[in-house]
Order: sequence, then C-alpha cells, then structure tokens
Amino acid sequence: MTISLAEASKLSTDILLKGIIETIIKDSPILEKLPFIQIVGNSLKYNREKTLPTVGWYAPVSGTWTQSEPAFEQCSASLGVLGGDADVDNFLKATRSNIQDLEAAVIEQKAKALRHEFENTFLNGDSGVDANQPDGLYKTLKGTSWVADTVYNVGDFVVPTAGLQNGFRYECTTSGGDHKSHATTEPTWPTQEGATVADDVLVWTCRYGSHLGSGVNGATLSLANLDKLIDLVRGGKPDLLLMSRRSRRKIVSLARAAGTNLLIGEGKLGEVVEYFNGIPVAISDWVKDNYTVGTSADCSAIFAFQMGEGAVCGLTSPEMIQVERLGSLETKDASRTRVKWYVSLALFSVVKAGMLTGVRD
Repeated sequence: MTISLAEASKLSTDILLKGIIETIIKDSPILEKLPFIQIVGNSLKYNREKTLPTVGWYAPVSGTWTQSEPAFEQCSASLGVLGGDADVDNFLKATRSNIQDLEAAVIEQKAKALRHEFENTFLNGDSGVDANQPDGLYKTLKGTSWVADTVYNVGDFVVPTAGLQNGFRYECTTSGGDHKSHATTEPTWPTQEGATVADDVLVWTCRYGSHLGSGVNGATLSLANLDKLIDLVRGGKPDLLLMSRRSRRKIVSLARAAGTNLLIGEGKLGEVVEYFNGIPVAISDWVKDNYTVGTSADCSAIFAFQMGEGAVCGLTSPEMIQVERLGSLETKDASRTRVKWYVSLALFSVVKAGMLTGVRD
C-alpha cells in the first residue's frame, strides 16, 4: 500500500504536523504526486525486473516444451534520516506580541528546507558522494558507459558512451578469454530487444533501458527527442515530465513554432498545470542546466516517469514526517523543535522511467 504526503496530511490530527506537510507539498510537483510505501525496518529489498521469460508455439500433442525463467536484479534501499532543528529565541518570544506567528514562521522555513533537500536528492542524490543519502534519478538512470579494453563479466550492464545513449542498455551474456572489451573500437549497438553484438571476446545482449542522449556534445532540444523520451517509458504514458525552467520555455517555443501550444489544466492544489501530449509538465529548480556532456557544460536533463508501486516510489517509515518538541536548550536561551523524516527512494522497473540528457537551449 502506498500513501502520498497529501493524503497523510488529511489523516494527521496534529495541527503543527499538518501545517508542515502542507508546506512541504506546496509548490512541489514531486511531493504532491509521489506515493510512499511505508516499511517496517530500516531497509527494503526488492526485485527489479531484468529480463522476461521466453514463450513459443508448440505442435499439439507431439510438441517438446522448453522451460524458461525470468531474471531479476535484487536491489536494496535503506532509509536515510532527513531533518533539522528549528530554534526559537526565548527573548523574541517574550518581546513579540504574537508568539505562535514567530514559531510557525521558523518551522515553516525548516519545512521548506526539508522539501528543497528532498527534491535535490530525488534528482541528484549520489550515495558515492554522501553515504547518508539515496541515489537520485540522474545517477540511477544514467547507467555505466562502455569502456574499451576493460574487464566485463556475465551479468554486467553498460550503455553506449557519453552522449550516444540510445535508450537501451546492454547485458554481458558471454565473457571468455581475458574477459576484456575491444582495445579501441566500441561496438555498433543494436536497438532491438534481445539482439546481440560481439565485442572481442564478449557478447552483449540488448535490453530495454532508460537513458537517451542528445549527441556527443549535447544538442538543442527538439520535439522529436522529447517524443523518444516519452516512448522510453513502457506500460503506459509517464505520469510526469520533469525539467528545468529553461527546458520548459524551450518546449513552449517549439510548440508555438509548430502552430500549437501546451494545454492548460488545474492540479490537485488548484495550481496551473501545463500538459504536453497529455502528460503534466513540471518544473524543478533542482534540474540543473550545467551538466557537462562532452565539451558542453551548459546541458540540462528532462525526466519522464511513472509513479507508484512497480515504478518510481518513495519509501518511508510508518510515521512519515515527524515533529518533536525538544523544549528548552541548555547552551542558549531558546526552545527547539525537530523535524525529521526517515525516507528513501526506489525504482522498481527500469522501463517505468526515462531520462533525456545533453539538452541545450
């Protein structure tokens, strides 16, 4: 069972907590829609779909049936601790006429900071840089680029080299000899699920992926590439197209040049929502416009994904966001309120999310 922060707010009887949740989801297209699985314990192990089993046609009565099994990649996501302390000075409490307004303002700012950090981590989190945070969508969907003269073993996955990602990933299904890729030449990657290509002593098998590049040094955004990104998400349309303000302006410009415009609708909180091809377009200030692709340092990314169990989903402790009044402090004349959240992220299937990189203006 999943629950969104908006629904959790309705269930809360704590006025302070309810206000914090409403502050967090306001102006956040991610947290407004993202469902969370409540887990007991500090981590969740789950199986991410890797390859489907095969089936075939058999002769009646005399047909010899062959067995085939699906393959899964076992993943684990650990809850991290996201939070901070909000201190209210007792002197200001005593000298200001409205104590609650002061305390509410301080806690509201802490809640906004919590929202900003979650959104940033949701997109750009890297456990290799900070072991306390989960990997975000950018790192999860990027994949590992193929490298010449490198040892690969059966079960390893790569994507084409930077800028040339084609929406597929490639599984090493044969590895012999010195187990190394070709010393200099990158394979010509097939774009048909299940197709294979030789790479010196290795054989790579084409699998559905999540990463589409725009070129060796990136390229100006086109509606054709945006359509390709949408097609990376299988099993239905994406629930959201997430991008920077610059990319949103470019899409509007391209749509106008094509003699059309983005459709306008209303979100759950009454906000204005733009739609491209029936998919909500959302802006996040944490989608960077300065990713480096090749020699270009002005590239952005656009994310398309479904949300829910089996797709992109949040993980949280049963309490979700918690507020603790810690009371008076020993070292300064103030009272402290702690806002904390035991939270993480999970991508249950690589075909439920896609990313277009190398997007230039």
